[in-house]
Amino acid sequence: MMKYTVINEAALSEILAEQRSELSGYDFTEINLTDANLKSAIFIDCKFTSCNLSNVSFMNVVLRGVVFANCNLMGINWTEVRKGGDYSFAGSKLDYGCFQSVDLRNVKFEDCSIKEADFSGANLSKASFRGSHLAGTSFANVNIEKADFRSARNYFIDPKFAKLKEAKFSFPEVLVLIQALGAEVEM
Repeated sequence: MMKYTVINEAALSEILAEQRSELSGYDFTEINLTDANLKSAIFIDCKFTSCNLSNVSFMNVVLRGVVFANCNLMGINWTEVRKGGDYSFAGSKLDYGCFQSVDLRNVKFEDCSIKEADFSGANLSKASFRGSHLAGTSFANVNIEKADFRSARNYFIDPKFAKLKEAKFSFPEVLVLIQALGAEVEM
């Protein structure tokens, strides 16, 4: 199990003032980062717990081995994150996020709120949305092969515009796939 160095808001201010671009092995807990300049920062094996990162710019940021747990990540443009990252989300709020055409293979979005987000054109193969709330989120032209939507709710995926071979769904939410094809479903 990864051992992290816990960082509070004051310590983070010092780190950012030093303009250190690579941050490794830190646990950022209960920090408000809405005004932080994270441009081109490199986060390796870090954890963000109960942090507010809403509307933060992740322009050219590297995320490797990063976990976001119970964070507010609303309104983030994830297309700005440098490609080839490795990150996951648990219990976080990702409403209004833009993930258009991002490679999100194997990413976990578990027990998250992901309302009105846009995954159009994204590669979500083997991703997990278990327990997540997905109302109004766009999944147009996505690859969700082997993705896990069990216990996810309020999503709409049109099978005509998604690769979904071996994806996992649970009842009754899976019925939206049949409804998208124009069939009527009685309960």
